[in-house]
Amino acid sequence: MSDPFGPENNVIASWFYGPHAENYTWIRKFYKDIIDQQKDARQGYFPNDPQFITDQMKKSDEYVNNMKYLEEQLKLLSEKLAQKTTPFWSPRYMGHMSMEPTLPSNVGYMAALPYNQNNVAIESSPLTTWLEIFTGKQLCEMLGFNVQWDPRENENRGRNLKKNEDENGTGNFEKNEDVEKMPRILPIQGWGHITCDGSVANLESIWAARNLKFYPLSLRLAIDNGSLSFIGPSFKVKLANSKVKLLKDCSTWELLNLKPKTILDIPDRLSREYGISPEFMQNALSDFTIQTVGKEFLENEFGIENPILYFASTTMHYSWPKGCAITGIGSKNLRPVPVDNDARMNILELEKFLQQCVKDKQAIYAVVAIMGSTEHDAAWGGYFRSMLVKPPTGSKFKSRLKGHEEDRDSFVPTLALKSDIAKHLKSLEHCDSVTVDPHKSGYVPYPAGSICYRDRHMRYLNTWKSPVIVRPKEEESIGIYGVEGSKSAAAAVATWLSHDIIGLHQKGYGLLLGQATFSSIKLYCHWATMSTNDDDFIVTPFNMLPTEKCLPPNLEEIEKQKQLIRSLIVEKYNHEIVESNQAKKLIKELGSDLMINTFACNFKLKVKENGKEVLKVNEDINEANYLNRRLYEEFSLTSSEDTNKNKFLILTSTQFKQENYGDCLKNFKNRLGLKDKFKSKLQDFVKLSAIRNTVEPDKHAFVIQGKGGL
Repeated sequence: MSDPFGPENNVIASWFYGPHAENYTWIRKFYKDIIDQQKDARQGYFPNDPQFITDQMKKSDEYVNNMKYLEEQLKLLSEKLAQKTTPFWSPRYMGHMSMEPTLPSNVGYMAALPYNQNNVAIESSPLTTWLEIFTGKQLCEMLGFNVQWDPRENENRGRNLKKNEDENGTGNFEKNEDVEKMPRILPIQGWGHITCDGSVANLESIWAARNLKFYPLSLRLAIDNGSLSFIGPSFKVKLANSKVKLLKDCSTWELLNLKPKTILDIPDRLSREYGISPEFMQNALSDFTIQTVGKEFLENEFGIENPILYFASTTMHYSWPKGCAITGIGSKNLRPVPVDNDARMNILELEKFLQQCVKDKQAIYAVVAIMGSTEHDAAWGGYFRSMLVKPPTGSKFKSRLKGHEEDRDSFVPTLALKSDIAKHLKSLEHCDSVTVDPHKSGYVPYPAGSICYRDRHMRYLNTWKSPVIVRPKEEESIGIYGVEGSKSAAAAVATWLSHDIIGLHQKGYGLLLGQATFSSIKLYCHWATMSTNDDDFIVTPFNMLPTEKCLPPNLEEIEKQKQLIRSLIVEKYNHEIVESNQAKKLIKELGSDLMINTFACNFKLKVKENGKEVLKVNEDINEANYLNRRLYEEFSLTSSEDTNKNKFLILTSTQFKQENYGDCLKNFKNRLGLKDKFKSKLQDFVKLSAIRNTVEPDKHAFVIQGKGGL
């Protein structure tokens, strides 16, 4: 029996520690190498300096007692962590908030950790700052943004250097002849960086969108009332309708609707056309920027009565209203857009909102497109774009599979990837900014979020300095561009090394996530077909079967499709699935967009109908919720008393709120056999009213106090 995934599984096996510590020997060696290198680094730095920790100190009672106590506590801590930690490394873990980090990211993090580098400034992190900038460019390129690589970076992209041993045994590096030539400089270049988490990345994107929206207004004030008055008679901008107009003559509505590129090109244009230096620009705008005067001042100055709006789907992560609150936009100005039955933003509803905004002349900061939602794939989407990226060719590319060095395609990533999802992933290249979490689908240790801008000039909007037209030759500090102060260098190094070893393409992360997607769909098939008409329970995945999407649903056709799934997928080995064209076609129609399987359970009650005992699905949502809560408690570690030894399956849970999911949730409840809440309550009150108004004999009882008899 040949395994179609065999050779590729062999590659993936080298990327992880393993659920049973199968790569223990290697990781022990790597950790030892890291500690030894740390020792050599410390001993090699001015070795003639006197020792601080002497042999006499190490023999003292104080020293020995502290070391023994540390040893005891570390042993105790390690034991407790082993017992009470959710086993993210195991296939038995089927939640989605964490997973086992890759082996490269793990050792990369450990290698950087002892050096305690802070990427806030280049002086405290000369190497790791460069690695973070490099990593940001890798992410941008994966997302489809244009990236300008300098010659040194080009030589290091995707491990394109090989080390040779010369006759003397010394190592020298020579450039790989297969390295791509440096791409030409394009009008728009991307830029990205690592953040402490996804919420901070989202906050930064909101901050940038807010500052971008008000930048033309600040410039207008600097022309009308400040030191940029000399450009007023001649400086023109292209409006959203492609007409060209003097900026000083633009209406507020026109200024609020300039395209991002038009706004971001302004500093470069002022430098080229008027010789304005960055320092002069900074001083000219300092009294008028939203960072200085605040949003309310600019709104009053330009007569903005309708608050500018932010749009996101109703299933948005809580970091979006939080970010709008922090930036002063206000959570009430974050407008939720209803979702369809697949929990995707309803585009028709969005169009209605946007048309109303045009009619009311109400400006918009941004529209947030989410790759699913937090419950079903948000923040995971970015790395899945690696499934579309062709790998570099050439036998010298080390993570190529033997015998497939010249292949430019990959079977696995496209096996389970739906065509419409591939289109959505491809379209990420048109977004102005994308937040991606390396600590999720990048399989990197927490904390490692990231944000990537399609136009690198966007990063200047979040600094306290004006956009710099020409950067000096030395490396730049990146801490000034984000929300954070101190920045973890270890997270950036972990992300870089994982990218470097695995690769952000179809033979790297695309292969890994392709297998994850394939496995996810197989699990979906198990959930979707687990219950039959004869069982006293039902299991209903959130994502509908193709036959369930037909209106009205045909129960007979749904059951036929479930049986087809059982026979073609559930009951088959992998090689049988990939050898069946019918199975491969069906797989692309099943499951979630990416790899999250949300499902709910309900139960059936035995009731008598027409004198026969039949199974009837429970219709009480409270009872169904009780059942699902009990299942969650059984299959999760939620108490300090729990240990992972008695949890053979680990699940997570979430809550779908009616106000957020609307008709989407009603549809899900109907598929579970649950009544609509209003209908259920109505029927309860109808029963109560019927009882209250039915005339029938009754018994009355009285309580009499006293000692006498009747």
